[in-house]
Amino acid sequence: MKTSCRLKAVLLLAVALLALPTFGQGLKAFKLKNGLSVYIWEDNTKSDVFGIVAVRAGSVNEPEEYTGLAHYLEHVMFKGTDQIGALDWAKEKPIYDQIIAKYDEMAATSDPAQKAAIGRQINDLTVEAGKISVSNEFSDLMESIGGKNLNAGTSYDLTYYHNSFPAYQINKWLEISSQRFIHPVFRTFQSELENVYEEYNMYQDNPGNQQANFLRSKAFEGHPYARDIIGLPEHLKNPHLSKLIDFYNEWYVPENMVLILVGNVNAQQIAGRIAGTFGRLEAKPLPQRKTYPDLEIKGRTQYSAKVGIYPSVCLIYPGVPAGHPDELPLEIAMSLLSNGDHTGTLDKLTLDGELTDCGASPMTMREQGRNLIQCIPLYDENQRRFESNKSTEKKALEAIRRVANGEFEDWKVEAIKMNLCRDFDVQMESNTFKGQLLMDAFINNKDLAKVLNYKDEVMAVTTDDIKRVVKQYLGDNYLALYIEQGKAKKGEKIQKPGYKPIEPPVGKESLYAMQFKHMPIGQVEEKFIDFSDVQVQQLNDRSKLYYTPNTENNVFSLTLRYGTGEREFPKLGIAAELMNNAGVMGAYEPQQLKEELSRLNATCQVWASDDYLYIMMRGYEQTLPQACQLLSRQILMPQLDDKQLSRLKGSVLGSRQQRKDNVSTLADALSQYIRYGEKSDYIDELTDQQMLELQISELTGDINRAANYEAEIFYCGTLPFEQVAQVLSTSLPLVANERPSLSPQDKPLAPVAENTVYFLPNNDAEQAQIFFYLPMGAYDKQDDVLRDAFNQYFSGGFGGLVMNEIREKRSMAYYAGANVLTPALPGNPTYMYGHLGTQNDKVNDAVDVFMRLVNDMPQNPSRLDNIKSYLRQEALSTHPDFRSKAQYLRTIRRMGYTDDPAKVNLPKIDALTFDDITKFYRANIQGKPYVIGIIGNPKMIDTDKLAKYGKVVKLNERKLFNTKDALF
Repeated sequence: MKTSCRLKAVLLLAVALLALPTFGQGLKAFKLKNGLSVYIWEDNTKSDVFGIVAVRAGSVNEPEEYTGLAHYLEHVMFKGTDQIGALDWAKEKPIYDQIIAKYDEMAATSDPAQKAAIGRQINDLTVEAGKISVSNEFSDLMESIGGKNLNAGTSYDLTYYHNSFPAYQINKWLEISSQRFIHPVFRTFQSELENVYEEYNMYQDNPGNQQANFLRSKAFEGHPYARDIIGLPEHLKNPHLSKLIDFYNEWYVPENMVLILVGNVNAQQIAGRIAGTFGRLEAKPLPQRKTYPDLEIKGRTQYSAKVGIYPSVCLIYPGVPAGHPDELPLEIAMSLLSNGDHTGTLDKLTLDGELTDCGASPMTMREQGRNLIQCIPLYDENQRRFESNKSTEKKALEAIRRVANGEFEDWKVEAIKMNLCRDFDVQMESNTFKGQLLMDAFINNKDLAKVLNYKDEVMAVTTDDIKRVVKQYLGDNYLALYIEQGKAKKGEKIQKPGYKPIEPPVGKESLYAMQFKHMPIGQVEEKFIDFSDVQVQQLNDRSKLYYTPNTENNVFSLTLRYGTGEREFPKLGIAAELMNNAGVMGAYEPQQLKEELSRLNATCQVWASDDYLYIMMRGYEQTLPQACQLLSRQILMPQLDDKQLSRLKGSVLGSRQQRKDNVSTLADALSQYIRYGEKSDYIDELTDQQMLELQISELTGDINRAANYEAEIFYCGTLPFEQVAQVLSTSLPLVANERPSLSPQDKPLAPVAENTVYFLPNNDAEQAQIFFYLPMGAYDKQDDVLRDAFNQYFSGGFGGLVMNEIREKRSMAYYAGANVLTPALPGNPTYMYGHLGTQNDKVNDAVDVFMRLVNDMPQNPSRLDNIKSYLRQEALSTHPDFRSKAQYLRTIRRMGYTDDPAKVNLPKIDALTFDDITKFYRANIQGKPYVIGIIGNPKMIDTDKLAKYGKVVKLNERKLFNTKDALF
């Protein structure tokens, strides 16, 4: 009865608040009496709300002898409280206390046998506690209110929890999101430990992670930023649940936390509700933060490590922490070296074919900062090797010297500033970006007014400011980190302990859950997508303009989509890549064209898919005609560059030379092979010899030929429709009598005649990858609700069968999922695709559990109400943003809809029964032939046992790639 009274009190409670300060643009901020900060950004044009609860605590704040606590805590914060998920807390608490004590006992001994014995005792207690609790109830309740993308993240200086939800569910979201921080119970800690082990092992197969660890260890030596967020393996294997509880009690205090709500929310209406929910968190003093001296970088210091797929040079200079007055001048200074428009001094080296790639960016953390410049040497296609890191460093230093000496025009500074403002305007269209912007401000103690006035702050930076910071920070004091080709020494492997699975009671829910479901909600508005503002006009014989008004800013976006792609012109992808660094024949060299576009504050990107050649431009509308004219000249008379072609050949061939040693690439190739066979992207590609023989003339011809196809032009801006149509019809490269498009098409799926297990042995794989493919019947929009319902039941979040059975109960995989995927065209086949990542010694067990789900899907009708609620709320809140509305309309019409699919599907969702889900499964999946693909260490996987799931075929790596005329 106490819980019921508490919930009623929350509904009625109104706590006196300070007046809500307004920062403009719909942002309001205030503090609760307990010290918790609240930021609310109102935007009633959105259909939902994005919510964050962030804590100013991360891996930096962990005791040095207990690393990994912050990340562990993030995992178990989903496991409920003494109310959420508690079926009988009076019985569960003594067991929970024993588990805490057992972990302390286990940590105190160094005897492996004793540790193992205590681990088994903890497992017995965990299984017992699991019978009287529902550890995934928090996730289930979030699903019941239409919560989407429920997730969390841990970094060095923060931990945050987030998801989006329908606006009318704000009361329930505030209730449960605050309740999770009141007496949390870290249930299934043992199984989450194994999930973290899986995550740790996954990172061991990632070369990028190995490089990042090397860079951080040198860049932030002497500071916790130098170590990996996930923690050290010796600490991961020796966990203290009591230390985790201490970390929570010390750092998760209201004064150290922020609630952020962005979207369709009214601050004045919900301020009292926020006080009544998050105001329940107990006020506590802020903990003391440990301080660390900054690394003093004197002169040039070089370090080397063989951790790269390809060589690279990383120059690390002193920097500033987040919020420092020099942060913005340094951001602009680094953009003078390299930027998205490729007008920097380092970019010129890439455009001139001197480097394979380069980049420059500040690393601004809460306590310290660095400036990072990274360059990949040029790959010599003739000698089939990369140039030296030493010569690459010399080139980079010369580019830095030019900026340090002030060898840049004032207009470049102004263009960079304007482009930063343009990009900020576009990012501000996103609820997620706004939420993260506010979170960054809170974590780093930034002035909210300055954050909102970012554009004014940018424009106030002067050329003198930039020259000053360049001389101060980008001088002769730096670290030269040489990354050489080679396999990194992998971290310590964490082995499978082999514990018994947790079997929570099926169909049970806590008293809290029962009362939560009966809480009142706001008015439900069935607000459907209004496509009336999408205007269409024929611009040529076949080409059409799709126009959508921009109601938020004056940044236009233009997507030109020609109706052909790499399926018809296999070299078009290479040609499109070259177009990004091309000039205009007889008029502009590549660097000149980049600079001219930059002067117009416009940016352009070209790429190709199997179906289309895409050209996307973005900028301010006052320069639209000039930008389109430049674009037209480039497409009609492209000046592709031989040096760029040579650089691109080297980049592709250099990558191919290494990919058989890259476990992630091999896994992706295996995934494509089981689904597409010889049509895999890794097989149906240009051979090495064809790459070497590429000529500028044929690539230019492919661009010209692609531009002869009909085009779809998607425009979003503030100019009137008629004016836009006039500008585009006269300024875009649209030919008369265009060739008709046959796009899109679906890549043919590989047929499956019998159950087959493809095994790719790889001794270097610390974590095995398991893929599942089952071809199904033709797509029909009439099945959309059934398909979505099955996907949500089978693999929807933590409550889905796959995650629940494989990860939550048995800790067999860090990630696990399987969904029915749909084609681009109605009438083409659908298919079921699954992916698990697990330790090699868990492969056989994981496959057993997954195949039990596929072959005989467990029945749990109690999940139906949650699934229906989720599908209904998702249908009503899934609205495309204004920039993508026209393309979304084209897509749904192609699939057979004439209006918002929600109008058709809501009645079907309401009528859905659990029997419908079961019938869909039995008709389309149960008993159908399938393929399993596995890459892993053959010494730890019993392939004989896999034979019960089909014929086992051992693959060679060369089978996954196009080996005709191979050079390596």
